[in-house]
Amino acid sequence: MFRFSNGGAHLTKNGFVDILENNPIVVWDKKVPNTELEKFKNIVEKKYGKNFDSYWDLHKWSIENYTDFWREIWNYFDVVASKPFDEVLVKTGSGFLDNEWFSGARLNFAENLMRIRDNRIALMCLDELGNEDSVTFAEMFEEVRLYAAAFRKQGLTVGDRVACIMTNRKEAMFAMLATTSIGAIWSGPLPFHGARAISNLVKFVDPKIIFALDHFQDEGEEIDNFDKLVEAAKATPNVKKVIVLATRQQSINRLSEIPKSMLLEDFLQSGKHSDGTLPELVFEQLPFDHPIAINFTSGTTGLPKGVLHSAGTFIAVLRDFGLHLNLRNGDTVYTYCPVGWSVWDNPIPSLALGVKLFLFSGSAKFPKKGFTLWDCLSKYKCTYACLTPACLDYLEKNNVVPQPGMNFDSLKVVALGASPSKIRNFEFLHNRVNKNLFVSSIYGATEVFGAFSGFDLNLPSYSSECQVPSLGVDLHVFDDFGTSVVGKRGEMVVTTPTPSFPVYLWNDKNNAKLKETYFSKYEGVWSQNDEGWINPTTKGIVVIGRSDDTLKQDGERFCAGDVYFGIDKMEELQDFICVGQDRWNGETRAVLLVKMRKGYEFTEELKEKIAETIKREVSDDYIPKLMLEIPDIPYNLNHKRMESTVKKILATNTIPEVSNIKNRESLQYYLNIPEVLSYNEK
Repeated sequence: MFRFSNGGAHLTKNGFVDILENNPIVVWDKKVPNTELEKFKNIVEKKYGKNFDSYWDLHKWSIENYTDFWREIWNYFDVVASKPFDEVLVKTGSGFLDNEWFSGARLNFAENLMRIRDNRIALMCLDELGNEDSVTFAEMFEEVRLYAAAFRKQGLTVGDRVACIMTNRKEAMFAMLATTSIGAIWSGPLPFHGARAISNLVKFVDPKIIFALDHFQDEGEEIDNFDKLVEAAKATPNVKKVIVLATRQQSINRLSEIPKSMLLEDFLQSGKHSDGTLPELVFEQLPFDHPIAINFTSGTTGLPKGVLHSAGTFIAVLRDFGLHLNLRNGDTVYTYCPVGWSVWDNPIPSLALGVKLFLFSGSAKFPKKGFTLWDCLSKYKCTYACLTPACLDYLEKNNVVPQPGMNFDSLKVVALGASPSKIRNFEFLHNRVNKNLFVSSIYGATEVFGAFSGFDLNLPSYSSECQVPSLGVDLHVFDDFGTSVVGKRGEMVVTTPTPSFPVYLWNDKNNAKLKETYFSKYEGVWSQNDEGWINPTTKGIVVIGRSDDTLKQDGERFCAGDVYFGIDKMEELQDFICVGQDRWNGETRAVLLVKMRKGYEFTEELKEKIAETIKREVSDDYIPKLMLEIPDIPYNLNHKRMESTVKKILATNTIPEVSNIKNRESLQYYLNIPEVLSYNEK
């Protein structure tokens, strides 16, 4: 199916990753005794008569014997099933995703997550307005029971959809678990979206019930969602009920403006019997592959795609949180992402391990004293946090840093995801937070529940790299010819099926979009459309950026990440974005647009300094031909720079339709730039 060669023997110029290879920076080289990963390894060795000398031996076994591996994951995490599986994997066709996992089994996603029902703390909650709460596992079970009874009373059944428009609140957690207990499908847009985008995405999933919040605060900004709810309800003719969590009196006064609406309080009462008693919580027993969630991709390279995930994906997440992160009963996971971003769904299965979820309804960049990221990590004794490099960059540049008296002894692991991490992100966390902190990049995607990369706390880890591929994930870098290469840049692919992958894309006729997006580059393997590189020295993985955003200039191929690596530490620059511009005669050039830090000016001398810095840190071939100052840099709601959108604006001098954007007003600055327009004058 594919060929393997050691690309490292024939190194070509690889941009900033050459620097990582020539000077790998060790950021972790400690030992952690009695890890869950070690326990799992010992079980596999004993059962299969193996002797693994390292993580790499265990990983090799897990991909060469992947059905045995996933069987052992099922056993290790004691999956709750009313009917056992007949076979781990049955092929239903010739395609990569034509699989029936754990055929014959009958189980329920929510039942597996809610197996603990005692008085240990399950959820801790805080928002930017100071509202604070905690919920035990026993209380959570009763809340889900209440929600499920109300959903059933409103006619929700197996296969129906619930569209949620809400921030990272406990009510969303209860509603999601109740939805999946019934066998219905959970979905929803990010609550930051505009009215049109929310209506389009809600209409797309055709929900029976909309579950929504009227108002919230994020990064200090008050966001009124009421009018968005009115439009969403009107756009979905098949909706039966719109359930509104009203936080303001004016929402209650205007409730009748939302078609088919009712307040959350009335909704919850509707599920009770006439005598006030509550029906028992029934977990519908369904196949492993039964769909439970639709998550929308970021739309970085096109319109968002609705990725449909199965109930059984929770076992891959338990692999991540239980084995790779070594989280156990009583540990705490920091979360801040709202419903609509797959990172909201991702930590929820860790409840099955007895892990607490700290739900912050707000921004990790919120600078108010008592509510900063560092306040939350310290006060709530968080064990693990998954953060974005962009978030850390913002906090560092705006001096939102840990303060005296804060304690991070409980914080063991920080994963950096959503975009390529930088050396200074690691330096910041070790110098300002905890020198004994395990920090590593992580590679995941909306398309998979369960990450592509993982961690082994007993292996060295290196700055800016994903430490190891996850167990069961046969992760490679392919060159243009489909050859697996090490030490050369190429396309990130997975060559072996796992339960993490989606069932299909929602409303994708004949799987046409799925095949075009993920299977058109290489036959028989999953292509994630990311450019990556594997370090031949450390075996670490670097995700460079989107493979369709490659820059070309004077015959050289590089990407925005190479430029960002070069100028990342320049104190004059607040932010930056680099894109390619095509000319009518076939020439192309790189265009760098920079946002200046307060107190600095964009001058010819600064442009020369930028060029010299890129030359010194990376290569003089990567110096953009055009450098300009810009007032703001567009980011999507997943905290990624929007290179593709900016490239389209520079090419057409018009703003394309885009829904997934945090700061829409920034796009106007990229119109009518004389230096850009003159490039295509004949």
